[in-house]
Amino acid sequence: MQHILSVVGQAFRKTILILSLISLLGLSNSFIFASQPAYAAKLTPEEKIDRAHNYSGAAGIREESYEEEVEEAKSPAKMEKAYEEDLKEYRESQPDKGGLVEGAKELVEKVTGK
Repeated sequence: MQHILSVVGQAFRKTILILSLISLLGLSNSFIFASQPAYAAKLTPEEKIDRAHNYSGAAGIREESYEEEVEEAKSPAKMEKAYEEDLKEYRESQPDKGGLVEGAKELVEKVTGK
């Protein structure tokens, strides 16, 4: 009889322990989900982000320039011309930086005497 009561007591204690652990987990989960909206930021009207699609004129201009770039990319001659223009602008903006190729050309000219 005493053995049966000890087995029932152990089962009862294990059941209470399991139920208390489950309730603590549920309680902790409710705190996690309750604090989530606090992390969301609300933008004031002054802080709203201006998108390109909000302005039809700007979107049209961007689309046209995109189409021009696509047309240039289709033609190797136009790509070469655009590259040369970019290189010329770069050299004008930074004349002190000739680059590796320019330095090599200068060395070849010095060695060959031209």
